[in-house]
Amino acid sequence: MKMDSAAEMMNAAGRKYGDLIREYRKRKNYSQEQLGALVQVKKNAVGAWEAGRSRPDISSVPVLCRALDLPLSVFFGIEEENGDEVSARFRMLTPYNRQIILKQMDVLYDIQQNPSSALSQARPRRLIPVYRNDLSAAAGYSYSIGEQSGERVYLAADPLTIRAHEIIRVSGDSMEPTYHDGDQVLVHHCSSLKEGEIGIFVNGDAGYIKEFRKDGLYSHNPAYPVMHFSEGDSVRLIGQVLGRLTPGQIADPEEIAAWTGSMMA
Repeated sequence: MKMDSAAEMMNAAGRKYGDLIREYRKRKNYSQEQLGALVQVKKNAVGAWEAGRSRPDISSVPVLCRALDLPLSVFFGIEEENGDEVSARFRMLTPYNRQIILKQMDVLYDIQQNPSSALSQARPRRLIPVYRNDLSAAAGYSYSIGEQSGERVYLAADPLTIRAHEIIRVSGDSMEPTYHDGDQVLVHHCSSLKEGEIGIFVNGDAGYIKEFRKDGLYSHNPAYPVMHFSEGDSVRLIGQVLGRLTPGQIADPEEIAAWTGSMMA
């Protein structure tokens, strides 16, 4: 079954994400390249959003809305009747996914109200350890996985990082403009995906990052063909890709020491 891409590219109020991004970008007099630099994505990613070929992943949405002065409630199409009532499509989300959106709204509101203190807390951020795998998932042609190795890193706890079991690096360009060569992605281990979700897959000794659909694994770069597998192929799912790891989520040694000290106090 094929995804209804038109429905996927509209918010809960029925407005296209691309139209919203273009409208608010022009209000700020930004070029696509300037907006991409602010959000730390490439120019063609912004073009793909505005053309409706893709939409920002959840980790990029707060940065995008802050850069454009675009209210998160407007971006997601949340109705503000009686203060907290939301649209029918928003209510159809799972409770956990609703919390992700609402927590992101809280972060943006705090930054908007008090930007100087929102980014510098006297108390250390809560950190969580996540395994960063040396394995890289091909967003292009296959590669040999070989023996896996990696290291434990500490990330700031947020609605995405608390779900992550490991970090995997993207290799290749077949998932552009969504993910680029060298991107590090947060991966949640699971046994199945919903159609349209992006995952890490392994077939034999080759690993891939692809969008799952019932008829195959899809690249976002149209230059790459759909990957089809037969029942005899040993394809297995490693987990769901939650989003791109951003530099601000990675704790530095001083922050790790401060957090460790606060936990021991």
